[in-house]
Formats: sequence, C-alpha cells, structure tokens
Amino acid sequence: MRGLSGDFSTMPPKDLVVYLGNRRVTGALKLHRGDVHKQLELRDGHVVSASSNQPREFFGQFLINMGHLTEDQLEKAFATQAQTRVFLGKILVMTGLVPEPTVRSTLSHKFREMLLDVFHWEDGTFAFEASDSAPEVAGLDVSVDLVDIHREGEFRETAWQAIRAVFPSGSVRLTIDERKMPERKPGSMDERIVTLIKEGLSIDGLALALHATDFFLYQRLYALYRLDAVKVSELEPEPETAVVEEEEQDAGVIGSESSSDEVLQAAQLFLDAGNVRDAEALARRAHEMSASPRSAELLKTAQERLVVELRRELTEPPRVPALLVPPANLKAMQLSAPERYLLSRIDGRRDVAAIVHVSPLQELDALKFFQGFVDRGLVRLTAR
Repeated sequence: MRGLSGDFSTMPPKDLVVYLGNRRVTGALKLHRGDVHKQLELRDGHVVSASSNQPREFFGQFLINMGHLTEDQLEKAFATQAQTRVFLGKILVMTGLVPEPTVRSTLSHKFREMLLDVFHWEDGTFAFEASDSAPEVAGLDVSVDLVDIHREGEFRETAWQAIRAVFPSGSVRLTIDERKMPERKPGSMDERIVTLIKEGLSIDGLALALHATDFFLYQRLYALYRLDAVKVSELEPEPETAVVEEEEQDAGVIGSESSSDEVLQAAQLFLDAGNVRDAEALARRAHEMSASPRSAELLKTAQERLVVELRRELTEPPRVPALLVPPANLKAMQLSAPERYLLSRIDGRRDVAAIVHVSPLQELDALKFFQGFVDRGLVRLTAR
C-alpha cells in the first residue's frame, strides 16, 4: 500500500487504526480536525514516534500527569533543552530526574493516548504516506502496536458509557468522603484529587491542575465513585465560558447578523489595519460559521500575528504576574477552569512565559487569558 487519505465520516478512526495495524505498514500518519494536528510515525504497524500541537499531549505534560515530574522540574528541564538542543527524554535521564524505564513507559503511554483521543473524533481528515524504509527515531526507541491500541479503544467505548452516566460533563463539581478513600501517600494522584475537590474545582479544573488526559482522570474518579468516596456535587456546575470566548463576543456586532463572507472581509480589514485582536476574533467567528480554506488561512495568519503581539506585550522583557485580588475572593468569582488554573500558578516568582510554557493550554489561549486578567484588574505585571 502506497498511501491512503480520507475523512473520518467515511472511515472512523478506530477502523483506520486496525486497517493500518493489520497490514503492518511503515510510513507517516497525519490526523487533522479543526486546529488540532497530530502526526505519527509508523514502523511495521507500530507507532514509534508521535507529535501533536495539543499541549496536554506533550511529553512533559504526561510526566507531570503521572507524577514523575513537577512543573518546576519541567521548567528547568526546558531551560536545559533550550541550551543544549538535546531531546527532553534524554535530558531527564542524563540529569537523573526520571529513570530511563519510566521515560520509555511514559512515551508508550503518550503514543496510546494521542491515538485513543482521536477515536472520539466524529469529523476530521487523515492522510497516510507509505515509506519503503523505517523512519529514523530521535531519542529512545519505543514502539506500540496499532492492533493493541485498537483493542484498548474497544474496551474504552464501554468504559466511557459507564463513566458518562455518572459524570455527564467536565463542568460538574464533586464532593469527597475521605473516610471511604483508599490509603494514599502524600503527593499521590489520590491525595491531589482530594485537595483539588476540596478547593471546589470542577472535573475540567482537576484535569488542568493535574495535567491529566481525560480518560486517565475520569477512570480514577469512576473508581473512587464505586467506592462511594466521590460523588457529583449539588452545587452549580463551573461556568464553561472563558475570557477568550468573551473577547470574541465583544469584538463587535458584525458576527451576529452578517454572513460569513462579510465577517471574513471585516477580519481582513482589521488585520490590514493592525487591529490583530479583533481580526483574530472575527476570523475565528467566520471560520466557525462556515469553514473554508480561505477562512482557515486567515485565522491561522491572525493567530500567528496575535501570538507575536501578546508575547511582546506580556513576556518581552520577562514580566512576573502578581494577584491584585485576595485568593479567597477568587474562589467566589465566576471563573472558568483554565482561568482558575492559570491564576493558581501565580506565585510571585515565575514570569508569564514560564507559566504558559509548562501549562497544558495552547500558548495563544493562555496569553489571551493573561491579557484578560490584566484588563480586568485581576493581575499586575512587573518587569523582572
């Protein structure tokens, strides 16, 4: 087989994976849905390398998620990587922060989770480009069988049905009965879950604070639910709106009554005039109204320019954020899970770039949140 391409409405992800796995293919598999892009290198039907533009699927995030690394340790490892250009896994092994077997098992976990996440996609596209020779893999040699991933996906379909019957959405809050919790060690996943539930975080908030993938967290919460230690709270769900969305809604009335072409034209005019923030908001709205190659290209351009502008305003030179609101007052405010996560990382020591770099959020989204904090008087930035 030389190649294969299509969309998931005609060939679901799980069918694609077992098809490629049974044929023991070698080559590159590219997966796209909206702004999400993933690429997996395959060798004889095994995943040997995988990359994603989703921060929660970065290798460092998986290490934090599984308790092998702290945010501070990851930040230092990134600094070493920037100086040496050595792959993160090798740096962690060389410095003794993470043993090599742990790095290997975490990479294997990453490969699985990246592909299993795609099993939930109902739309999107794929392209497989076959190769005669096995791809060269930089770093440690790790491989995961596509057929095994397919089997895991079938198991998870049943598991998700049971999980969603208990936890219908990530916005719900939880209650905890510590008397029914299994024995836990300080710093363990269960210990962190207890602390975060007591702080009133939603499941989405837990996922961000723990840097956890959805299934990893939900399956643990479900296990604790079966022990009667965790229940859904009767409190109002955490608001799902966010600063990013509010800014888009406030960009003007154009998007509410105009056609997608008119909104796109307005976005281009704003971009040409140097009003990058409104241009990005309108380009996003136009793309949501009627996605097209033109809207996708304009949105990409606006996002790239907005990232540059926000970096210049918020991180150059390095700026350290400080809360202007008492932490106790933040708990009573209507904040989304990403907002609460970022505000909780403000410690008077780390600058904005450091917080954003190790967060499980897209850089653009995180920077827009910080700009929103400043605009709303929640945070002050001080040059280092």
